[in-house]
Amino acid sequence: MSVRKRVTDVVLEGRGKVTVRPGDYVATGGEGEIYRINNTVIKIYSDPQKMKRQNFSEKIKILSNIKHPYIVAPKGIVTEHKGVPIGFYMSFISGEPLPRVFTNDFRIREGFTDKDAIALVARMQEAVRAAHDHRAIMADANELNWIAVLAGKNGPEPRVIDVDSWAIGNWPAQVLMPSIKDWHTKGFNELTDWFAWGVVSFQVFTGIHPYKGTLTSFAPGDLEGRMKANASVFRKGVRLNRAVRDFSKIPGPLLDWYVETFERGTRAIPPSPFVTGAAKAPALQVVRMVTTKSGSLVYDLLYRKVGDRAIQIFPCGVVLFASGSLVNLWSKREIASVKYFSCEVARVEDGWLIAERGNGGVKFSYVNEHSLIETELVPQLKITKVMRYENRLFAITDEGVAEIVFRNLGKPIISFGHTWRAMVNATKWFHGVGIQDAMGAAYLILPFGEKECAHVRVRELDGCRPVSARAGERIVSIIAAEKKGKYQKFEFYFDDRYTTYSVLKTDVDTPEMNIAILPKGVCATIIDDGELVISVPRTGVVNTVSDKGITSDMMLSCVGDKVVYTKDGEVWWVHMK
Repeated sequence: MSVRKRVTDVVLEGRGKVTVRPGDYVATGGEGEIYRINNTVIKIYSDPQKMKRQNFSEKIKILSNIKHPYIVAPKGIVTEHKGVPIGFYMSFISGEPLPRVFTNDFRIREGFTDKDAIALVARMQEAVRAAHDHRAIMADANELNWIAVLAGKNGPEPRVIDVDSWAIGNWPAQVLMPSIKDWHTKGFNELTDWFAWGVVSFQVFTGIHPYKGTLTSFAPGDLEGRMKANASVFRKGVRLNRAVRDFSKIPGPLLDWYVETFERGTRAIPPSPFVTGAAKAPALQVVRMVTTKSGSLVYDLLYRKVGDRAIQIFPCGVVLFASGSLVNLWSKREIASVKYFSCEVARVEDGWLIAERGNGGVKFSYVNEHSLIETELVPQLKITKVMRYENRLFAITDEGVAEIVFRNLGKPIISFGHTWRAMVNATKWFHGVGIQDAMGAAYLILPFGEKECAHVRVRELDGCRPVSARAGERIVSIIAAEKKGKYQKFEFYFDDRYTTYSVLKTDVDTPEMNIAILPKGVCATIIDDGELVISVPRTGVVNTVSDKGITSDMMLSCVGDKVVYTKDGEVWWVHMK
């Protein structure tokens, strides 16, 4: 059963008949296709005999009895017009894939704090307990099966999905991502769920998997070997870069549980993250990767705001601070302030155009550079999101993606240029690029030139879950999770018409992306402490600059052809001597 290329009527148990159209498609995965109609999500299994063969209708009915705010359980069965069960439906959840919360870039931009991490992890713990109270084993509760809802009434909340894969009653678990597998236990039980929760929650706190980092006695990327040997990040000799967050931010009793679980192989129910106290484990010094090579770069402080910290630099030279203040980097003047960190700023005629996303919509305003008078602008179309490519803003609408055009005709107005069609429900939008899952086939949606947008088929991303992405002139860098839980970086390099490309694929430890793509097509990247990688994809030139001042907690951006970064709340410019 598939509605890939046609309109199909299906019946939702307890709700009645609905029409599913190809435009409602969201994604393929978990043995089926996902569709969204308003606030309802429908999952239709790819194998039309699955529900009958495995008596899955009965399992769905049992799972639908689970009522918990953090668990997205099935609500009822979906049948085709002849009454044959083909899937189930559930509530739609708007949130962020949990791996994004692992990254420093996301945390800084969203204002996600250590206190928020404690609240989110505690609520994830509550969801696991609720599953066990219903005599269910989650089995494969990897990070891709969690969603973070940041706008909860009492702070960030989790949502666990893929509930139909849980083990319950006579239905065993059948799949498991290796990155959360308890290699010391045969099969699944409540303690293997807690081990998986530990792996995922540790990444929320620190940004890294508990069995990654560099350990000389293991080959790079040997996750299975490390897990089987209990050779965790707490093992003496493991080296981590500075992008990994400080372990001391984890509540002491929970930190002790992590040590016992990952390093010593103990299996037990974890303490609540709200339980405070000093950690008992004495040797938790994190060995950082550093270089002893002499410096070859110059670091110039561009701006420091006392009592505030810079969290994002826009290509137009405006800096967003934690207070919500927007400062012109060159004049050092505050030009405006925003309520939400999820915003974009672009330079336009005689000022700046600001797009601020929050409270269920997008607010636009224009700030005159001379008077600093701010004027609110009302768009003519419903906009769900704004994407920035370099200094250009694009609106994501129900129809696709359209460039936002600013004009000052006596009074400032915004309108929309050409709209490029896209499967909006099935597209994830990042910095300058949309990644579309077209019935299981991956496409990149890439603005380029003055009035053009490319749709490029990229088979390399089929079956992957993109977490971070950034696009620039003929370059797209993407970090995605593969089915086995490994994070891989894909670097696509295009010709000037975006008709052909080459791709470089490498394993990475985390979904953290730290790259600046300059308008002239030069990339600056930090992966390891002590090294700044400068590459020119169109020529193939790659130059690794070793410098003791380079650390992975320097968050790179660009302003024009300058590589700038934020560190400790300050704005710096880095360049060659």
